[in-house]
Amino acid sequence: MKITANKITMIRIFLVPLILVFIFLAEAWEYSPFIALFVYLLGVLTDTVDGQFARKTKTVTSLGKFLDPISDKIFVNGIMIALIFAGVFFEKGAVLHYVNLTCITVMLPREFAISAIRQVAADKRVIIAADKYGKIKTVLTFISFGFFILWLYKGPDGYAAVREAFYYCGLVLFYAATALSIISGINYYVKNIESLRF
Repeated sequence: MKITANKITMIRIFLVPLILVFIFLAEAWEYSPFIALFVYLLGVLTDTVDGQFARKTKTVTSLGKFLDPISDKIFVNGIMIALIFAGVFFEKGAVLHYVNLTCITVMLPREFAISAIRQVAADKRVIIAADKYGKIKTVLTFISFGFFILWLYKGPDGYAAVREAFYYCGLVLFYAATALSIISGINYYVKNIESLRF
């Protein structure tokens, strides 16, 4: 079977259910978060490899430009929803509870809105590639989720301080990603407003 950049991109989507299973098993099995993190990092790796592979083999396609950001959204949103149900965002009191809820309320609809913009543009045969702000947002989100997955590991008593450090590192990066998601969302709309006219 011939390896293509688009097939590498599809792997990222297929890894999502597996990651979700191990995130949800975190309470029942102590070492489940480490397996979740390993599979998660494989998914993140495909996000780096697919584009480089396409450029190296000179197989950059319109389908790839469309599929890559869509697979990112499935990957990111799937992990985010799993972390929400795992209680990651709502463990540290009322203030952070509402701040995190606000960020989630911004992030999830934004992802669906960008997907809708891409679909409308695609119907007019216009392919919208990810912009630099969106790419940086994705990287920050990937790293923050890695910290959150590590936080799911309860560990021995002496691990508590390290666990808290993972959590707050994840939060800082998640907040930065939220800010960039707003900026990139506005940027997508402004740059492609002509494609969205009826």
